Amino acid sequence: MAQLFSLGHLHTFMINQSAFEIGGMVSIWVGNFATDVQFDDYMNLSKKFEEDFGFKINDRAVREAVVESAPTSIEALVRGFSSWESFAPAVVQAARIAGVEQATTMIVFYCVEFAPEKVRVNPNAPLEFIGAFPFSR
Repeated sequence: MAQLFSLGHLHTFMINQSAFEIGGMVSIWVGNFATDVQFDDYMNLSKKFEEDFGFKINDRAVREAVVESAPTSIEALVRGFSSWESFAPAVVQAARIAGVEQATTMIVFYCVEFAPEKVRVNPNAPLEFIGAFPFSR
């Protein structure tokens, strides 16, 4: 079910995460949050992520995140996520193509194939969508 939200003077509909859910895919965002507290506020308390990327998060769906204290290579940042070996090379390559070599923050949505063309994305969001990639357990 779509929900209405306000972005300044613009009103648009927010779709549910279920619109992007599909097995065998991960969707990955990176950014530079200074602390876990700032990241938690962005993702969970203020729900700004939902506004920035145009979809309502399914709180029961699997997602994992890391916030490091200093910028870290994407290759090092992706290590340690569940099934990371199956998608890490593609993530590193996509980040490099996007001009992202380092970040402090990465979030991985499992069984989600985010499609930015289906929503309104805030170009000034503190996270950048790197891509959707196949993964295997």
